[in-house]
Parts: sequence; structure tokens; C-alpha cells
Amino acid sequence: MVKMELPKLDDFLKRLWKSWEEAKKSMEIAKEAMKRQFNKKRWNLQGLKKGENIWLEVKNIQSNQFSKKLNQKKYGFFRITKNIEQGVFQLELP
Repeated sequence: MVKMELPKLDDFLKRLWKSWEEAKKSMEIAKEAMKRQFNKKRWNLQGLKKGENIWLEVKNIQSNQFSKKLNQKKYGFFRITKNIEQGVFQLELP
């Protein structure tokens, strides 16, 4: 019959749990650092309200221009008519 020593098992489980907790803390720190780095170059759209003017980017708009390089990057200022969600707006277009 094999006799298992429980104190060694308890110590192993405590070390395993401690390692797990440290890994979770490290992942949270890394997540916050990545979020900060990502948001550095993002324009703050949360302060925009209905009635203000913003640029309309040509990112997902098809045009008749032959070359994408020669196409405009932005079309101009348009008034916000509705704030749909964070960073998504309905604009008053001509």
C-alpha cells in the first residue's frame, strides 16, 4: 500500500494557487497597458454631441475615382443628427 503524504500535496496546491493568482494579476496589468497603448492614437469621440460638426471619412464609401491614391481622404464637415453608439453617428448629408 502506498501512503501519500498530505502536507506535500497541500503545499503543492497552495503554490499552484499562488501562481495562478500571480498570472491573473499579470494578465490584468498587461491588458491595461495594451488598452492605454491602443487609445493613445485614438481620437476621443465620446465628447461629441448632437448638433456638432465632424469630418466624414471616405474609408467605406465607394467612389468613381480610378485610383484609390487620388481619391479624397475626407469629404467635409457634416452635422451629427444622432449618436447611435460610441464612435458611431448618424450624419445630416446633402
